[in-house]
Amino acid sequence: MFRLRMFAALVAIVTLGVMVLAFVMEAPIGVPIALLVAAACLAAITPFDAPTRRERNRVLIACLLYLVPLAVAVWFAHGIPGFERIEAAVIVLSQLGVGLICWAFATRKRRRMPQPRRYFDN
Repeated sequence: MFRLRMFAALVAIVTLGVMVLAFVMEAPIGVPIALLVAAACLAAITPFDAPTRRERNRVLIACLLYLVPLAVAVWFAHGIPGFERIEAAVIVLSQLGVGLICWAFATRKRRRMPQPRRYFDN
């Protein structure tokens, strides 16, 4: 789960970079705001460990909520001439978000094993 949370932090940082790019390119104001909300969804889960199933489900929900503002950002940027790059960057971010969802879904039922229990496991 640590690797997932660190990757989520990296995706949040990249999302903030795309937000700055959208702001500099003078995209409609809804695009940078939606990207800021998306980055906040991932940044909220980054500093907290998730050893229990309930906390892992919280990480999964945060990854699912990351896609909603991205869809809003694509909706704001769609069809406006000159914003194809921003739209493409947001679509790539949404693909990373789907990867985060798959990763969080796959790890949501894992349990921590104490170190001595794995000594004789083959």
